[in-house]
Amino acid sequence: MPTLGEELKRRREERKISLADISEATRIGTRFLKAIESDNYSILPGGIFTRSFIRAYAKQVGLNEDEAVARYQLQVTGPAAEAPPQPQAEQVVRQIAPEKRARKPEPITYRQNAATRTSWATIIIGAGILIFVGLIVWALVQKFGSGPVEQAEPSSPQVEQPAQVEHTAPPEQPTQPATTEQEQPAPVAEGEPLVVRLEASGGDSSIQYWIDEAPKPTTVTVRDGQAQDLTAQKQIRFNIGNRPVLKLKINNRDAVFPPDTPKWGAKLTISRDNLQAYIQ
Repeated sequence: MPTLGEELKRRREERKISLADISEATRIGTRFLKAIESDNYSILPGGIFTRSFIRAYAKQVGLNEDEAVARYQLQVTGPAAEAPPQPQAEQVVRQIAPEKRARKPEPITYRQNAATRTSWATIIIGAGILIFVGLIVWALVQKFGSGPVEQAEPSSPQVEQPAQVEHTAPPEQPTQPATTEQEQPAPVAEGEPLVVRLEASGGDSSIQYWIDEAPKPTTVTVRDGQAQDLTAQKQIRFNIGNRPVLKLKINNRDAVFPPDTPKWGAKLTISRDNLQAYIQ
């Protein structure tokens, strides 16, 4: 039975359709289409994006979309193999177990004697160390304690005359209000629409986005060297396939994705409340 990629390629060649025609109709890069035909799914975005690419390809060549997705799932996962029982291991354990139970405990007389000898040796060594330290301390006391102790002659205290101090009022310092931190201008002014620009550089990226409270997403493919401008009043939610090839701008200001943003299948929201996480 041919693989999914072989079946799709056979149907495409029978209908004399080029990869460029399918790419133009589905907005999927030819690099991803070639990967599907060669059953190389590792370079695809994965998850819902891979299944949507397969459905779009199958629709163009006349293959049932559900059947194509099912064949893809079967190729990726495959049937789970059951491990055969191993009765011989159980017999070996049963043969060894009686031998272990038949063993008698080893005599502990030697261990107790060894522990006793070790304890006496420790006590003797410790006593020797204490005696040695005591001798060193006694020698130091004899050396430094036998010399005469010179006493300094008491000096007559000198009484300082109090100086005359003129009491003058300190100059008044102008009071300045305390500033906690420098105010930064808001990235987007009040009433100004939120404009997000995504530019592709080095590859294509498939994107799903919801503007404000839109119930259904819109899917587009931003090709290499092209850009997509999106305008909203409150927020824009994204599902991004190939995130590393995208550059981000918000209201004509350079922005960056947060460090923890995934490279494939990234889900994020850009709103007026979290712009500081993107514009720094």
